[in-house]
Amino acid sequence: MLLAINLASNGQSGEGQRLLKQADKLVFPDDRGTLLHQRALILWQSGRLSDALRWFDAAEPLLARYGPDNFYAALFHNRALVWRDLGELHEGMESIQRALELYDRIDVPANRAKAAHLEALLWLDLGEVTKALQAFDEVRDQFRLFAPEHESFVEASYAEALLNVGMYRQSAKRWSEAVAAQRLAGDHRSAAISEFWCAVAAFEDNRFEVGERWARQAMESLYEQGNEPMAVLARLLILQGQFDSGHAGPDFADKVVRLCDALEQRGWALRLNQAKILTARAKIEAKTFEGVEELLNGGSGGPGHDALAEDLARYLAKAELAIAREQDPVPELLAGLDLLDGYRMTFGSVEFQAGVSALGVQLSNKGLGYATSHGGPAEVLWWAERSRAQSLRVPPVKSSADPDAREALGRLRQARQELWDLQVEGKDAEEALARVSELETGIRDYDRAKSGPGEQAVRIAPEKIHELANSRDTVLVNMFHVDDTLQAVLVGGDGFRRVDLMSLEAAIELERRIGADLDALSRTFKYPERLRRSVEGSMRRNASALAAGIWDPIAEYVGDRRLVVVPHSKLAWVPWPLLPPLRGRPVTVSPSAEVWWRAVRRPAATGSAIVAAGPRLVRADSEIASVGALYPDTEVIWAERSDPEMVLKALDGASVAHLAAHGHHEPDNVLFSRLDFGLGPLNAYELLSLDQPPTHVVLSSCDLGRSTVEVGNETLGFTAALLHAGTSTVVSSLAKVPDDMAAEMMIEYHRRCAAGATPAEALAAVGEHRPWHPFVAFGA
Repeated sequence: MLLAINLASNGQSGEGQRLLKQADKLVFPDDRGTLLHQRALILWQSGRLSDALRWFDAAEPLLARYGPDNFYAALFHNRALVWRDLGELHEGMESIQRALELYDRIDVPANRAKAAHLEALLWLDLGEVTKALQAFDEVRDQFRLFAPEHESFVEASYAEALLNVGMYRQSAKRWSEAVAAQRLAGDHRSAAISEFWCAVAAFEDNRFEVGERWARQAMESLYEQGNEPMAVLARLLILQGQFDSGHAGPDFADKVVRLCDALEQRGWALRLNQAKILTARAKIEAKTFEGVEELLNGGSGGPGHDALAEDLARYLAKAELAIAREQDPVPELLAGLDLLDGYRMTFGSVEFQAGVSALGVQLSNKGLGYATSHGGPAEVLWWAERSRAQSLRVPPVKSSADPDAREALGRLRQARQELWDLQVEGKDAEEALARVSELETGIRDYDRAKSGPGEQAVRIAPEKIHELANSRDTVLVNMFHVDDTLQAVLVGGDGFRRVDLMSLEAAIELERRIGADLDALSRTFKYPERLRRSVEGSMRRNASALAAGIWDPIAEYVGDRRLVVVPHSKLAWVPWPLLPPLRGRPVTVSPSAEVWWRAVRRPAATGSAIVAAGPRLVRADSEIASVGALYPDTEVIWAERSDPEMVLKALDGASVAHLAAHGHHEPDNVLFSRLDFGLGPLNAYELLSLDQPPTHVVLSSCDLGRSTVEVGNETLGFTAALLHAGTSTVVSSLAKVPDDMAAEMMIEYHRRCAAGATPAEALAAVGEHRPWHPFVAFGA
């Protein structure tokens, strides 16, 4: 019996069943309950869920009477696995909690840890993501003590949680690590299922070739193991990828229908409704409407991410059906996006709030496309705003201010300082680097387990945005794309206007070239003048080409007004003030029109100015001394002993903050983008704890104006964290800046601000004679 289950776990279900038949002839009556349990378990591993439940039911009275106790507890544990795969989550929770009660009576800590892990997974399925994450941390500790070989399963569970909040790339990375660990341990069944989820994450991230490779690999392994239903799901996933990438063939709907039938015949409910919705969408695309409404009838109404994903897919399909019938799709699209808003507000983590937006990209894009072809510019603006900076509408949850988080951040600062010292001395820093990574992971996991505020800012009508822009002699340019064309809605001038700009692909390529030019330029300040002129020439050509495609179509409308750019998410790193026609013009860059509107109207902080310097900058102390002298009652924090805790405290309520310190943008761990001070780093994560963030912040060195753009068109990074916390204006750089240049520019910049200029006006004046500086005013 034991050999049978081991073979099945390694993907040899048929051989396991054969051995059980042999055992059936030999087993004592007292052990028959164990045999029936093993039979049920192998049937579950083969995807025969209804049969598995039947044999678990038969085994229960025998195990209750004869034991052994650990098998009796395991029966409830394994039956919960079957209920979970059937989507019957409440039955699964009831069963696993019974297993935990039984495990508490017997001393099998490794098995109890496995049951606690399944309970956490069921919390995740039920939509209690933060509760599940807290439980995963506890389970990981138990596995390390009692079953270290199972720790990889916790990593897979984190991957599932990340998938549930739209963080697809991070999820895929964790799933692939789980696959490697499971294959190394010889657990081919779990590895094949992890490969399936790798494919799900890759497809959701629009990496269709990668997704199809994972899905085919999973499908072949699952068929080989006899797990036909999961193999069918992998095949269905391949078809979903073909549909989403526009490669569905003429008989596509028939293929999906056959797979749906195969799933229904085997009683496999997991993702069955999604398959039916895919069938409906394929029929709608083919203009074959027979049976479509029946496929889309009802709604899951259940809890958790799977139910949410199903509901969102159904709303999308109903909207597509309305468009195909020349009806209004907007009610269906809005219902889906409103549902997503409610889901976003349950999370306290900014990363999760941003990631959730990825779940609604197809809905918002469908609404934007419909508004472009059927509505006016104001309606287009409204839909463009539904797909960007949604996380900035949710008030920050100040988890970094909690005592446990503060203590962990203190340990992280110490670890980073030790790492820096070792690197400077040229010593082996591998252990110190691992310690930093471990501490950051712990802090990030703590943050992700925080519940959300359950509220968000109200939406701003396009008319109100236009009215405010017009009153400030400002034009707001809100960029988006439809098909492959970059477009913009213009507001603030003579009414609303929508204009075509240029090819999105061409604009992205020019952004890449300008970024490379900026990085090269920052390295040539000490090189021969001829090399510098060559780089400047390349910059001039690329910036002029981008201006021709974006500025020329809007120049007449903008006239002499100030400019606010809400860039397309793929153009987040364009230094807009560098475009030759914009030199000397006040330009602000904002994540969304609503963010700009709120920043303009936000009451200004009235506290003293703060200037702070970090080490290893040639002119940092003299820079902050000069800047500090321009404002009354300035708090000055000198470089060598600058304490990030002291800086954070001084930032709260400050009217102006000037921070001259080296910074690091961490694209893979954005909340630990940081500024280096004498006693350690100040992390972006900590800025969200401010009760009243400074109105105006200047980051005078490095490239902390850069951001990481998530799948859902959300930006994350140091500058974005300040805007999320409530700072109205952040001036920061999109490239590294020589110390001397930064100091000279920023002293002149503050001199103009102190004399009454707005940040955008001051930066425009300072930049007019420094044409290739990378500083940008973000926010308002």
